[in-house]
Amino acid sequence: MKWFCTVLILLISSNISAETITFCSLDRPGLSQKDGSGYYWDLLRAVYEAEGIKLNHMSGPFKRCLLEVEHKNVDGAVAAFKTPDRSRKFTYPSSRLNFSSYGLTYLKETSFDKIENVKGRIGIIRGYDFSKWLPSYLRLVELNSNFQAIEMLKLKRIKYLADDHQDVLRTLKKMGERPDQFVFKIIQTKDLYISLTKDARGQYLADKFDTGLKKVFKNGTLERLIKEHGLVNSILPDFK
Repeated sequence: MKWFCTVLILLISSNISAETITFCSLDRPGLSQKDGSGYYWDLLRAVYEAEGIKLNHMSGPFKRCLLEVEHKNVDGAVAAFKTPDRSRKFTYPSSRLNFSSYGLTYLKETSFDKIENVKGRIGIIRGYDFSKWLPSYLRLVELNSNFQAIEMLKLKRIKYLADDHQDVLRTLKKMGERPDQFVFKIIQTKDLYISLTKDARGQYLADKFDTGLKKVFKNGTLERLIKEHGLVNSILPDFK
């Protein structure tokens, strides 16, 4: 009987430790790359491992990742704004993943006065919601990645790129492009979250993210990852 109980405990423990989840993300250089490297992937793995959960990654266009979560084909999407519409479709943790300082990127020869006076085609990552600060009359061109957007900027097929400043800088670095060819105009700063399924499992994973994030802060993993990945601004002040 004692032997049977020991085996049963080991089997239960094995099943708990084998719990896995899958998150989807746009390929963001240095943050959530398609090979599973980057700050977001490293942080999310550490957070969920602290809670006994293994994280699997997958890569795809931002809009497709959100659809995969909405249809419950994956558990979460990485680095999204929390909007009223998305709050009806997804579950969000209390803790933010990061924050985005976003605005317009454009060639030095392009003029810029204020957002209300912008004219020309503006590139935007498919599925991103910048409706709060981009005037509705602007001509938006939906793109799949910043790699595509930078090439289109250089070819003057778009005049501006609306996106996160950090994401653009990391993309330029990976492409071997000189940042001094471009001008960056930051318009707003807004929090980024993981978007989880709108059900009990999603709420469970949201709670696990909150508790796991506190653990990786306390054991020093969060600060170590921030330094390793060279983040200038981070969520460390959230815990102080």
